[in-house]
Parts: sequence; C-alpha cells; structure tokens
Amino acid sequence: MVKKSIRYPIIYLLALTIWQGITNGPIKWTTNLSICFFIFLAMLLVNWANKPYNWKKDKGKTH
Repeated sequence: MVKKSIRYPIIYLLALTIWQGITNGPIKWTTNLSICFFIFLAMLLVNWANKPYNWKKDKGKTH
C-alpha cells in the first residue's frame, strides 16, 4: 500500500523542483517537501479506504 502511495508525491516533487529550478531560480524545499508529504498521506488514506473490509468474518463467532 505504501509503494502505491509514494509514486505520485515523488513525481510531483521532482516536477515541481525542476520547474522552480528552471523558472524562478531558488527552490523552495520546505514547501515542496511539505506538499509532497501531504499528498503522500492523502494517497495513503485513499488506498487504505479502497481496501474492502470483510464484514462477515466475525459472524460465526460467539462472544
């Protein structure tokens, strides 16, 4: 799940860093890394939410 979640933030970080290096000159590392981290957390949450839960696994057990 982590492997799927890290692909888009890394691509975003590389693209944004290259873009800032070409156009502006100074690269804003803290901003880029923090945005990349929040994208990673969002993708991790989305991938976690897409995993179905087996609701019937506890049906046969008695408590």
